[in-house]
Amino acid sequence: MAIYEYLTEPLTDFSKQENKEAYLKALKKIESTLGKTYPLIVGGEEVFEGRTQASINPSLTEQVVGMIHQADIPMGERAMQAALKAFETWKKVKPETRADVLFKTAAIVRRRKHEFSAMMTYEAGKSWVEADADTAEAIDFLEYYGRQMLILNRVDDVILSRRNIERNEYKYIPLGVGAVIPPWNFPLAITCGMASAAIVTGNTVLLKPASNTQVIAYMLVEA
Repeated sequence: MAIYEYLTEPLTDFSKQENKEAYLKALKKIESTLGKTYPLIVGGEEVFEGRTQASINPSLTEQVVGMIHQADIPMGERAMQAALKAFETWKKVKPETRADVLFKTAAIVRRRKHEFSAMMTYEAGKSWVEADADTAEAIDFLEYYGRQMLILNRVDDVILSRRNIERNEYKYIPLGVGAVIPPWNFPLAITCGMASAAIVTGNTVLLKPASNTQVIAYMLVEA
C-alpha cells in the first residue's frame, strides 16, 4: 500500500476571510439540524427505542442540540452480542484493509472539517479555534494509527534471534470487543483516537460517548 508521509493536519487560519465564511456556513448548516432525534447504532442498524436524553448547548442552555436514544441493559447486551459476532469477521480482515478504513474516514472528516468543528461549537461550547484543533487531532489519530498498523503488520520481518538452532517471532493479534468511554472535553479527538486504535488492530468497539457530547460522536460513527 503506497501512502504519503505522515504530517499533522494543519490548523485553520481564521484571519483569512474565506475561512471565516466557510465556518459561518458550517455553523448555519449545523443549526438547521438542531433538535433532531438520533438513534442507537447496534450491529450497523439504527434503533429508535427506549428513552431519550437531550444534548444541550452549554452556552445557550435553552437550545437543544439533539435528542439521543439511550441503551438500557438488554440493549447493551444486544450490542455486545452484535460486536462479538462482528469480531469473528473483522479480526480476519487484512491489516492493510483495516488501515485503509481509517485513511478513508480521515478523508471524510477532512472534507467535512468545519461541520464537525461547528457541531462542537454548539454541543461542547468550543470556540472556533478550539473546535478546529479538536477536529484536526481526530484526523491525526486516523492517519497516524493507520500507518502504525502497517508497521505492526511487518513485525515478522524483524529478526529476533540470530541463533541458527531456533527461530523466534512474535505476532500481534486482535483480542475482542473494546469498551470506549471518552470524556466530554475532547469529544471528537479522544473518541476517534480510542475507537480507531481498537478498530484498526482488528477489534470491535462498543462506544458510549460522554452524556453531554453525544451528537458529535454520532456524526463520527455516521462518517
